[in-house]
Amino acid sequence: MNFVVGNLTEPVFRPPSEWDALLIAITNGCTHRCTFCSMYRTKKFEIRKDIDEIKREIDQARALYGNRVRKIFFEDGNAFTVKSELLIEITEYCHKVHPNLEKVSAYAHAKDIVKKSDEELNNLADAGFTMVYVGVESGDDDVLKACKKGTNQDELALAAHKCHQAGIAWSGIFLLGLTGNDKEKSRKHAIESAKLINRMAPVKPIKWYVSPLTLEIAPGSELWAQQQCGEFQPGSFIQILEELYTMIEHTDDHLQNCIFNTNHASNYLSLKGELGENKQEFLRSIEVAINHTISKKRNW
Repeated sequence: MNFVVGNLTEPVFRPPSEWDALLIAITNGCTHRCTFCSMYRTKKFEIRKDIDEIKREIDQARALYGNRVRKIFFEDGNAFTVKSELLIEITEYCHKVHPNLEKVSAYAHAKDIVKKSDEELNNLADAGFTMVYVGVESGDDDVLKACKKGTNQDELALAAHKCHQAGIAWSGIFLLGLTGNDKEKSRKHAIESAKLINRMAPVKPIKWYVSPLTLEIAPGSELWAQQQCGEFQPGSFIQILEELYTMIEHTDDHLQNCIFNTNHASNYLSLKGELGENKQEFLRSIEVAINHTISKKRNW
């Protein structure tokens, strides 16, 4: 259960792994309108200007929860639009007020990470900012353009390496099923995503995270409207598993420290481990799931 104070605007979203974090709003809404997303469409994007008010909310959390706060997540959809000096100031204040704080994290867009200098990111990490969650979605530039992500494979790879270099943990979120029931596009989406994962691998030993989710077409999203008029048809259960298989199959066998996780509720199959070390185990699990499903269909 999250610790909550202050000026949060509903609806509130955060990564599943931040279920026990203190949520502090430093922005509202998101800077992008991706075709598959309906999360922030009721909100107008804005950066909170009153830093003293944010600090009072951090103080309020200390008064309410004492020393229990160990994680803080900066809301909303793209906190890295905030100027680096302010992010650093707020992060430092979080650690000052909450002595048992172990993690400070936020969502970010690759473009806004790349805009920050290496020195700015280093200073942010030194202030105690620990992890960034990035909606990568795909390594396929055509898919990224179609879903209006506003970035490309080169920029995503660069953003990952800038975070690695600064010592900020990278969590890249991919989205299975973005190409619908087009098998050729699905395979290209998976292969290019694997290529991007290989490119994102850090030079120095540092844990990094890759988390594929499965597309859920949400009412209010642009993709929902496309489905209603027949422009988009979602992929089948088997196709999603084949896409996941292809993505993993084309990753480098020697990837290190890459924590791979598909235990999000949207996914059909839960996998967790290190992508390099457990690659063959992952592939066998997907094969079993595909073959079992096909067998059941035949029996039916």
